[in-house]
Amino acid sequence: MRTMSGSAGSGAVGTSPLGALRRWLLQPALPQPVRMDQRGGLHLDPWRWRRVAGIFLIYLGYAVSDMLALHDGAVVVVFGCAVLVGFSLLYLWAVPLVAFRGRRELRNPLLLGMTACIAAYLPVAGGGGLVMTIYLAVALVLLLRPVVAVPLILLIAAVDTWLPEHVTWWHSHGEQWSLSGPVLLAAVTMLVRAGARNQVELSRAHREIERLAKEQERLRIARDLHDLLGHALTTITVKAELASKLAERDPARAAREMAEVAALGRQGLADVRATVAGYREVSLVTELAAAREVLAAAGIRAELPASVDEVPGGLRELFGWVVREGVTNAVRHSGAQHLRVTVDDRSIEVVDDGAGPADAAGLDAPGSGDAPGSGGAPGSGGGTGGGGGSGGAAGPGGTTGPRGGTGLAGLSERVAAARGRIETGPAAASDPSPGFRLRVVVAPPAPAAPADPPLAQGTGGPAEPAAARS
Repeated sequence: MRTMSGSAGSGAVGTSPLGALRRWLLQPALPQPVRMDQRGGLHLDPWRWRRVAGIFLIYLGYAVSDMLALHDGAVVVVFGCAVLVGFSLLYLWAVPLVAFRGRRELRNPLLLGMTACIAAYLPVAGGGGLVMTIYLAVALVLLLRPVVAVPLILLIAAVDTWLPEHVTWWHSHGEQWSLSGPVLLAAVTMLVRAGARNQVELSRAHREIERLAKEQERLRIARDLHDLLGHALTTITVKAELASKLAERDPARAAREMAEVAALGRQGLADVRATVAGYREVSLVTELAAAREVLAAAGIRAELPASVDEVPGGLRELFGWVVREGVTNAVRHSGAQHLRVTVDDRSIEVVDDGAGPADAAGLDAPGSGDAPGSGGAPGSGGGTGGGGGSGGAAGPGGTTGPRGGTGLAGLSERVAAARGRIETGPAAASDPSPGFRLRVVVAPPAPAAPADPPLAQGTGGPAEPAAARS
């Protein structure tokens, strides 16, 4: 079943009244289709059109009655009836094929055929045959753009008004089909077509919203699973390696480490389930506690804040993700011996002394959504995947892929949502080794709108702000 486009033929025109009028005049005829299908498209069954439109063919009785009143010869009557049957078949059979099945090659022959039937019938039936022009006006609305159909309909209305006044043998006596017939029926058809078009566009908008919602959910799950599993599996690997080294020297501690590995596995499974359900939350306090344990197991000396009371509640989850990403990168990729986390009310910084990136210039990424490391750099700056961002080189222990590492990219999305920025690159020169620095800064909330300033004494207007006076 063929689906026709419902978009405006003129493209984007603007939102002014003139632009809206131009968009309406240039839009295609009735959008195909008009009934809902499995994909959300709308289709109008031609047979439904024929059943409904066939009822209104009863008005052709005016044309038959005028023909019988003017002629009693069998040949003329048979000819007139044959023309009416042909006209009805074109209207009922061919119009829906063109309008609702996309048979555009039949449009011009169909309109010419209907016009020829009217021209052939008028000498037989006189003024009563003008009722046929109403059906022609409906066909014009369905098959042509308004910019073409409207002038033709007005021309038909003018002809319907002019002919009965100047063809005396019709004896119409003022009962001619005036402007009201074709114009009103065409207007009704245009309203029906506009409603169908709105239904098509609404259905398409709903499908697009559904697609975007699914895409956002898929990205959320992928990002959360990456962050959660990357951290959990890194911790399990470190503890399992530690337990294997302690198996002969300290079996009791090795058993404790393996018990923690099993607990971490169960916790990771619970986190995955919570992530899929959308209920997973990260806390800065819990991430710092987990980081202390993981770093100790990996033999990395940790310098962590003792308190995070100064961090606003709305930022603790985001800063928790920063700690998780920084610690995971340090344990998996950097070979660091020391890691320091500093935090204040608007920023957090994770610095390690491991292998720093070869080129820090490409690592800074604004919080507007540019993935950190988009320039590509090896080492821990590439995120937990080991890559340096899209197109980046692989770092130690990492692999490259078509998209590179996704840890910092996912973190960048979280930072962008909080109106912050993310900075990655070599540690400061004062540190003992190049190292790597991950820093997130969140902009303060927008200040509330100031109240109306008081009136200045003796001026009758608002007081000049102090900043302006200075």
